Amino acid sequence: MSDEMLKVEEDLRLLCIQAIEILDKAWERGILSEEEYLEHVKLKRAFLEKTPSEVL
Repeated sequence: MSDEMLKVEEDLRLLCIQAIEILDKAWERGILSEEEYLEHVKLKRAFLEKTPSEVL
């Protein structure tokens, strides 16, 4: 994989982590139901599990 693609993949990993952190806060504050929370984080967690981290 090219260096550019590795950078894009790592940027996407960081974005997923940040999105999950925001969703965590929204769920803790009652803004999202558990069902909504799980629906939104499922794909992000799957991506994080499938892509190796070069920086983190």
